[in-house]
Amino acid sequence: MINYNLKELNPQFKNNEPFEHIALDNFFDEEMLEKVYQEFPSQDSPLFNWKSNDENSKKLMCQDSEVIKNNLPAIDKFIKYLNSDVFLSQVSDLTGIPNLIGDNELAGGGLHQIVNGGFLNVHADFNISDQMPDLHRRLNIIIYLSKDWKEEYNGQLELWDTDLTHAVKSVYPAFNRIVIFNTQPDGDTIAYHGHPIPLESPEGVNRKSIALYYYTKEKPNNILSDKHKTIYKKV
Repeated sequence: MINYNLKELNPQFKNNEPFEHIALDNFFDEEMLEKVYQEFPSQDSPLFNWKSNDENSKKLMCQDSEVIKNNLPAIDKFIKYLNSDVFLSQVSDLTGIPNLIGDNELAGGGLHQIVNGGFLNVHADFNISDQMPDLHRRLNIIIYLSKDWKEEYNGQLELWDTDLTHAVKSVYPAFNRIVIFNTQPDGDTIAYHGHPIPLESPEGVNRKSIALYYYTKEKPNNILSDKHKTIYKKV
């Protein structure tokens, strides 16, 4: 269901700056992802049951696994695959992090949709979920689902250096592009990221994605490994 041998890409993932990550195009089987794309709810859908509109973010989310299961069969099947032992094993091969545990509760993950004017300030993610207090968050994966996205719409994911002097990497949200990154890299590196520049997209042309978080029972050796909430920064 994926078009890569992830184990071969481990050196690239490990060596990318400003922290361990990789962005890969045409990642999933096109027919499978097209079904996900066609089923993705519109911005007016009641399925988007959580809305953020504050100083740190402006976005729509659906992170209720039961709502997805009962209303979005293709997306539900896709998310189950992303949480399967087969896929988690491949991600472990890529990242070198063993014993990954899937994001079945969609604790912060799920369906994300950002409309004109939306943004997400640069931040370091929370590391322990209240729903899964015995697990440590280790990885984010983001699958982009917007077709015909133009650079002038903004919405690029920015990966920042620990000192927050500049964005080292910018990832364009192209359809069937996946981003996988370590939220708790070893040592004193902090995985700051976001898309702080508000979207300037036409009405109805939105930044769509599915995000999942992966966990381990083992605590990482990171400067922020003790429990903390999301840490937002103004840049």
